[in-house]
Amino acid sequence: MDRIQNVLSSTLAASEGASTGMARAAQMLGRPEALIGGGAAEGPAPSFSNILSSAIQSVNSAQNQSKVLQRGYQMGDPEVGLEQTMIAMNKASLSFQMLTQARNKVVQAYTDVMNMPV
Repeated sequence: MDRIQNVLSSTLAASEGASTGMARAAQMLGRPEALIGGGAAEGPAPSFSNILSSAIQSVNSAQNQSKVLQRGYQMGDPEVGLEQTMIAMNKASLSFQMLTQARNKVVQAYTDVMNMPV
């Protein structure tokens, strides 16, 4: 039970820094008025391209971490547990699904704008 608690706490601590891009992208997609300056911001708002780039890097990082843990578990590394590997795999999968949904929303918005009568 202590090992599970340790894995969860270390996973949460590691994900706080890595998922800030995804959290920021989700926040911006949920509040599109913040993209045009209508939201309350403490300073200059980051550009949409920077947010998207950060989200993609975050997903890539989660997938790479998952791959490293999978390889370590398969090779029999005693430092890598099954629960740690499964959590990393699920995080990578969910991050990728979220990025895919964000892309779908952007493509749909572009299609809607292009289909507007002039």
